[in-house]
Amino acid sequence: MRVTWRQVVRWRARRQLLVEPAADALAVARRVCGLHAQVASCAPLIAGVRSAAPPDLQAALWERRSLVRTWAMRGTLHLLPADELDLWVGALTDKESRRRFPPSWEREHGVTGAQLHAITDAVGEVLGEEPLTRAELAAAIGARLGDPALVAPLSTGWGALLKPAAARGLLCSGPAADGAVTFVGPAAWLGRPLRPVDAAEADREVLLRFLAANGPATPADVARWWGEQPGPARRWVREHADALTQVEIDGEPGFVVRAADAEELAATPDAPAGEVVLLPGFDPWVIAPRSHRDRAIPAGRAGEVSRTAGWISPVLVVDGAVAGVWEHDVRGDDLLVTVRPFAPLPAQVREAAHVHVARYAALLGAATVRVDWR
Repeated sequence: MRVTWRQVVRWRARRQLLVEPAADALAVARRVCGLHAQVASCAPLIAGVRSAAPPDLQAALWERRSLVRTWAMRGTLHLLPADELDLWVGALTDKESRRRFPPSWEREHGVTGAQLHAITDAVGEVLGEEPLTRAELAAAIGARLGDPALVAPLSTGWGALLKPAAARGLLCSGPAADGAVTFVGPAAWLGRPLRPVDAAEADREVLLRFLAANGPATPADVARWWGEQPGPARRWVREHADALTQVEIDGEPGFVVRAADAEELAATPDAPAGEVVLLPGFDPWVIAPRSHRDRAIPAGRAGEVSRTAGWISPVLVVDGAVAGVWEHDVRGDDLLVTVRPFAPLPAQVREAAHVHVARYAALLGAATVRVDWR
């Protein structure tokens, strides 16, 4: 199957809900494989620019409990649909089973691999529906295992020792308590037993969901997004070739797309669509696939988009190409958006950007909007 990058760009924008918005944040989370929540303020914007109405993530997380906040792909926090947690836990548990703990890892984290397995089991034993702060959870695990020396390494802010429990579905975020993060047991929190999907079935479904929103992609794209070594990703593609179609983009082979999407992709017009959108920080359109990002960002500008420590900037996207970065500031009822284009832009592009910026006023509770072009 042969397509062009212009077809891919137009098709993926639609699949990413940037052309036709979804009904709500839950539908967005289903489509884009979870809402990135490592930086909490980004999640409502990621959902909001793809939803018909401003999302109420607090109600979805803590009242309806239709979303779950947990460590997922790449070990980063995401908001996942609660009724799909069994699927993600099945795939994440399989990934976790391949982890190794060399001496350097043990020195860095202060525990051995055997101790980490014991900690993970203990998390499942001490967590329930009642939220525990990190300090309370660390103390409970130390007491459960009779090893108070574990309290200090468990109390660090990055959560490296708690992520395996999240992967196994034994831990997820609870509501904040006096500004402190808390954790709960997912089964008790959701009021139902957690039944992880079989590893092979879960891996297949996760691969197909990734491609549904991000295809066509290479096995390397899959590996980077999932936070996996290249080998397992290549195996996924081989083992599930019956559901995939090989794709050549502008003469470059090595991509795959879901077979179910092949006709739709092939029928996408090979012409500019004219879409102008401003995407928030850590947006999934920018994060994955890497092969798309490398072509979307102009030469010499990657450092302004993917910054130090993995920080992904908000971006201005014009016809599938990153044309600049932006930032915002809310002052009372006023929203100030500062756009830094990489090159001079036509007046019609600026006008379209102004229209799109207005969507952020509703998301950020602002009455007026001003755009400053730098």
